[in-house]
Amino acid sequence: MKSDNAIRNGTSIFVGIIVAIAAFARGALLLPLLLVACSVWGLYVLHYLRGSLPAVPKKKAKAPRRAKFVVPDIEDEPLSDILLLHVNQRITAALRTAGSNITWEWATKDPLAIVKEGGRCLIRVHGLDGFESAEVVLDKQAHLRCKLINAVPLRPNPTADAPEKPRIPAETPPLPDPRIWYETEGRTTLENIVADLSSRGHHSMTVQEDGHIQLVDGSTSVLPELHGFPPVGCWEKLKQVFAGDGLAAEETSGKLVLSW
Repeated sequence: MKSDNAIRNGTSIFVGIIVAIAAFARGALLLPLLLVACSVWGLYVLHYLRGSLPAVPKKKAKAPRRAKFVVPDIEDEPLSDILLLHVNQRITAALRTAGSNITWEWATKDPLAIVKEGGRCLIRVHGLDGFESAEVVLDKQAHLRCKLINAVPLRPNPTADAPEKPRIPAETPPLPDPRIWYETEGRTTLENIVADLSSRGHHSMTVQEDGHIQLVDGSTSVLPELHGFPPVGCWEKLKQVFAGDGLAAEETSGKLVLSW
């Protein structure tokens, strides 16, 4: 409203100036004066019209783009180990519905391939009468099914009743410090082995003097060897080292039984 009144007042003044110029100016001076008056009037009107226009809103600053989430490759350590342990726990839980003391082992050399791509494979089952294996089916939607299988041999194993060959004792090396062996080599290897066996229902294992590992249920799983395992003469001190890390150790028939 204020701008409209100002334009009306300015128009009256502008008309008066035009009339005055037309009345008093003559000759060549008339046209320049009229042009100057019209220019001033035009600038005056534009000034007030510009002030009456609504303000243009400022553009909002763009929000910073979020960093794209990248799914880690399951080939990387230790994610692949954690994923395999998770599947182990699911298989153990499925088998425990048939018996509380069941243990098992993979019958394939690359179980991680089954976990990643899906498929079916056999596992060896121990501790359940009448069944020696089971079929595990895992699809790409992470559905898991277990089916117990009873395998009947076509002929007896000729080596089943063969007497066990006597173990030839090795030369006794200088007694090392078991604590040094455990801190430098044994701790990491044992932690990985115990995690794997626990996920498959085991609670103990037997370590021979040469570092080879056996399971109570007769499983043939390929387990890492404990390189540089201390000899029998160091086992009393080694038991104390194991006890300090939550592992119970007991010597039986020249072997060390570890339980957790």
